[in-house]
Amino acid sequence: MTRRLGAILQIYLWSLRDYLREPAALFWTLGFPILMTLAFGQVTGRPKELRATVAVVASPAEQERAARWIADEPLGSAVHFVNVPENELARALATGKVRLAVERPWEPTTRRWRFDPSNQEALSVYHELRDRLDQRPSDIDPVAVTGGRYIDFVLPGLLALGIVNSCLWAVGLGLVELREKRVLRLMLATPLRPRTFFGGMFLARLTLSTVEAGTLLAASSLLFGVHVLGSVWALAGLWLCGLVAFFGLAVLLGSRTDRPSIGQGLINAATLPMFLVSGIFFSLDNFPPALASVFRAFPPTLLVDGTRAVMGGGGGWPEVALPCLVLLATGAACFAVGKRIFRFH
Repeated sequence: MTRRLGAILQIYLWSLRDYLREPAALFWTLGFPILMTLAFGQVTGRPKELRATVAVVASPAEQERAARWIADEPLGSAVHFVNVPENELARALATGKVRLAVERPWEPTTRRWRFDPSNQEALSVYHELRDRLDQRPSDIDPVAVTGGRYIDFVLPGLLALGIVNSCLWAVGLGLVELREKRVLRLMLATPLRPRTFFGGMFLARLTLSTVEAGTLLAASSLLFGVHVLGSVWALAGLWLCGLVAFFGLAVLLGSRTDRPSIGQGLINAATLPMFLVSGIFFSLDNFPPALASVFRAFPPTLLVDGTRAVMGGGGGWPEVALPCLVLLATGAACFAVGKRIFRFH
């Protein structure tokens, strides 16, 4: 027993040293998630003022009147009005040079708006601009909602994404590269039991994932005031189950091939659908209800939704119990199959 624990410790230390030898790995594990969080927070974390380019359409006889109205800057710097001839309006709207157009804006009774109602940004500008031109008082009562910003929505997805990426790429592709370099064959000759080898790798990945998640949470709390509203222990348990699930999947994907190109293809085939349908960057409510119900049962979606339920919803063990069971079952099944078909050479 002592010898086996010593072997696990050596594999654990070897995995950490191998990781730390690559400076780029530190950037992609620690630096890049923080930069993404900073970018999302800066772009969406603060309320934005109305800023848009709006075309003023006037007949040839009213061009001088339109030019004078634009020169007066009725809304200051909030909106940039440009004079666009009628025959160039369609092209300006199609290319995005203007968001919407208004005819005779100085005359409320004959004013007409032109824009695509399916364009949400144009629709938002239309409603606010119409109220400003008509000098209507604002009926918006601002309400400060904890966790209502986009950064509060996307951060749990980034944390889950870190667990998925750290397992599939670092473990799955790492196994393929070790097999290609014949390192696994040398380890097997020691002799080394597969469970000892995987145990050490799992502990190393657990350590690195903990550092990554802790760093990202600390940076988000310091920069944007994002906090965990629910049970920290429930969140830690959910992440541990997620690590088990995707470590098992990584072992399965990296169990046979010794060609990194094939390994990368397998991992891409597994991760790209996850990013699209797991609700990391946008809500699954945008999908049809039938598809959304299917996507919500996927392991990465369970990890993301469970993280949001604890961080933003103040949840605890009742909210993460079922996701934890599904993630553990997924990891156990994938690991069992991967270990059975695993090749050390």
